[in-house]
Amino acid sequence: LLGAAKALESLLELEEPAANHNGGQLLFGLDGCLYLFIGDGGKAGDPFGKFGNAQNKSTLLGKVLRIDVNGKSPDGKPYRIPPDNPFVSDPKALPEVYAYGVRNMWRCAVDRGDPVTHKGRGRIFCGDVGQNRFEEVDIIVKGGNYGWRAKEGFECYDIKLCYNSSLDDILPIFAYGHSVGKSVTGGYVYRGCESPNLNGLYIFGDFMSGRLMALQEDERENKWKKQDICIGSTKACAFPGLISSYNKFIISFAEDEAGELYFMATSYPSAYAPHGSIYKFVDPARRAPPGKCKHKPIPVKTKSKRIPFAPLASKSLGFHFIVWHNCIQSQRLTFEHSLKPKYYATTAPRVIHELGKTGAPTPKLLQVPNLVDMLMSHLIPQKTPREGERRRSTSLIIFSPLVSALTFNV
Repeated sequence: LLGAAKALESLLELEEPAANHNGGQLLFGLDGCLYLFIGDGGKAGDPFGKFGNAQNKSTLLGKVLRIDVNGKSPDGKPYRIPPDNPFVSDPKALPEVYAYGVRNMWRCAVDRGDPVTHKGRGRIFCGDVGQNRFEEVDIIVKGGNYGWRAKEGFECYDIKLCYNSSLDDILPIFAYGHSVGKSVTGGYVYRGCESPNLNGLYIFGDFMSGRLMALQEDERENKWKKQDICIGSTKACAFPGLISSYNKFIISFAEDEAGELYFMATSYPSAYAPHGSIYKFVDPARRAPPGKCKHKPIPVKTKSKRIPFAPLASKSLGFHFIVWHNCIQSQRLTFEHSLKPKYYATTAPRVIHELGKTGAPTPKLLQVPNLVDMLMSHLIPQKTPREGERRRSTSLIIFSPLVSALTFNV
């Protein structure tokens, strides 16, 4: 953004005792407050002090913080402390602390709630990466202690701290061992329209194993039950399953305005990987009726000046999409989109050519990071075949640019 550097303001600075676990996600809750999910400071086992950073409420490391960015505090900080923060009256705690006892929360999300009953609205789900044995999923609550380093998952990590009667920690809603995966990536509760079978499921994954999972709440038993998300077949529950050439390291999930879910996977296990893909969740077993899921985007009001994108003359921007059927790459279509100079909308796609059948080489998705947001906002409508025409695939879906289709059973 041009001129953005002039408008930048430093809200909060943290010490960095080690090279890892020093930052975290930022998101706004439904209350309008900014939540910051800060790692424990790094190294291994939170070795800082008698209790570690995560259990020490006088440090910001290993915490969930909550601040009000719409104003300044009396002591000159560029934010205010919400008066209902849980430790504002505790002289031994920093007032920014909302929850503590976390290790390295990787991806958190606010549940928008059921569109009819509003059940679940405002809950904050997080994946917290474990140390040696377990990965966990937590629901963040005010004043909650999530156990680290006393506990890892449901088990003890530091025996002395674990059996301390004053621990009073909140257990995760789900934890899994390192035979399943070694680095949880938090996701979202599905609140979309296109795939009704997914309604209310918390969908997440594992960065290292590429496994996709879902949790379903059982209110009667007061627990969450895990389901594996599989690609077209229950025999291939680790993404990419049978397709070994696909990017599998699940680094992040995303939700669009309509509540539909996406995830990003990289070509090797690093946040700095130069190549990756964005995938959309689609359930071919049950699709919403045509026309039911029309969504009117929220208008964007901005005072900033738009910067036109003008591609070079005679240049076109190509996108590759995969049409999946029964866990096998059945067809590959190549579309060409021409971007008109000084306009943001794409022209209608036209098919250039069709390549191969089963076994065709996997295409590489175009890497245009600075255009992703713009391109993701333009959906390609599903084309209904005329009478007498054969559908290309039983699982042909609506595609977004830079998104490969992913079908699955739950």
